[in-house]
Amino acid sequence: MSQPAHSSDSNHSKAKKPGLSLDILNSRGRLGRLRFLKYSLLIFIIWAAIGAASNVLWTLYYPEWHDALSLFMIFVLIMLSVMGIIFCTRRLNDFNATGWWMLIFFVPIATPIMLLLMLLLPGTQGENRFGPAPPKNSKCVYVSLLVMLSLLFLTATL
Repeated sequence: MSQPAHSSDSNHSKAKKPGLSLDILNSRGRLGRLRFLKYSLLIFIIWAAIGAASNVLWTLYYPEWHDALSLFMIFVLIMLSVMGIIFCTRRLNDFNATGWWMLIFFVPIATPIMLLLMLLLPGTQGENRFGPAPPKNSKCVYVSLLVMLSLLFLTATL
């Protein structure tokens, strides 16, 4: 009889702490510049790796796998686009702007300008209407960003 009460106490003590959450699929909250860059590079690396593997399979097994590979790539594109929208929304929230500002990405000339602004401008200091400031970047963020940039550089030089 005492075990259910004990398990609920242990679940309560293991609750997520606000700054330590890895909730990358949540569109609420704020996202700092380095984490935005890291997550954007992660999306690009996943897309490039799956696209390269799909190209190899497409070349080797085109007649048999044509429809399956096309559907799979459409699914991957939709999933990565949703993740990109979530990350951009959270980054805009860091500026105290709503996610509706992403509509500017439909203007082709404004897209690179908007991406540069999202990468270069710091967010609002302290708490804003979208929540507390994003957590400070840990060494893990810097190391993973360095690894991803190195991986991209090495694959670009091949």
